[in-house]
Amino acid sequence: MKMRKIIFTFMFSLIGVAVSFSQAKDVTIDNALTQAAEKFSSSLKNKTTVAILGISSSYNELSEYMLGELTTDIVQLRKLQVVTRANLDVIKKEMNFQLSGEVSDETMQQLGAKTGAQTVISGTFKPLGTLYVLDIQAFDVTTATIQDTYRVNVVSDETLELLTKKKIVGTSGKIQSNDYTAGERLGIGFQNLLFGLGSYRTGHWGDGLFLTGSRLMGILLLYTATADTAEDSLNLAMGWMCASIAYGFVRPFFYHKNNSVNLSMNIGAIPTAHGVEPGVSYRLSW
Repeated sequence: MKMRKIIFTFMFSLIGVAVSFSQAKDVTIDNALTQAAEKFSSSLKNKTTVAILGISSSYNELSEYMLGELTTDIVQLRKLQVVTRANLDVIKKEMNFQLSGEVSDETMQQLGAKTGAQTVISGTFKPLGTLYVLDIQAFDVTTATIQDTYRVNVVSDETLELLTKKKIVGTSGKIQSNDYTAGERLGIGFQNLLFGLGSYRTGHWGDGLFLTGSRLMGILLLYTATADTAEDSLNLAMGWMCASIAYGFVRPFFYHKNNSVNLSMNIGAIPTAHGVEPGVSYRLSW
């Protein structure tokens, strides 16, 4: 019984690691911009007039995308008053302003004064190994102080790869996303500790179902053990769980990003010999 308790404690510790790892690695560029908008909308005084200068990066299309998404997210929250893009562009042109990196305090004060904004929001987006760092700050035009900041590590996803043009042409001649890095594969392995979560999320449902079944089987072996078969059941359960965990870490190194799973479902009326009856149709493809 004591050994069984130790095993369960170890299993739930691994699951905790998997959950925390998954949460830490799941911030995409769209999620990050939404979180930034929510943060500034809640921390800045209601109805504050803000000028969103933009977020500098090495990619023009990406910078334009981030500026547009951040502006839209803040406007939709309806807590801050945002200087119109057209008005801001005219003033930027007059000042010969170019967002190529971090903006000086003096420049932000000048832009804020010309636009009538009380707060200026700007940021940077820089690579950090296989990740990116998004750093955005809200600058008080009057006091020349930073009112709030938002900083997060961003993972690469389809949107980010498209905007940074990180695409390769596969053997089929179709454009495919870059393959997983070693760190991403390891991350999928950690997520697989949580009943195959990593495999499900990357579209490898077969592996996900296998890992889920393996975890449940291991738990079942432990719970169904009797006094006479406790040692044998314990050894079998430990061997089964170790093999399942190893499989969950090894398999992601054979995954590729061109895997996708799509499930579509339609609910409607279907004519029959007895009249019109409700019907459901679905399609699963990968």
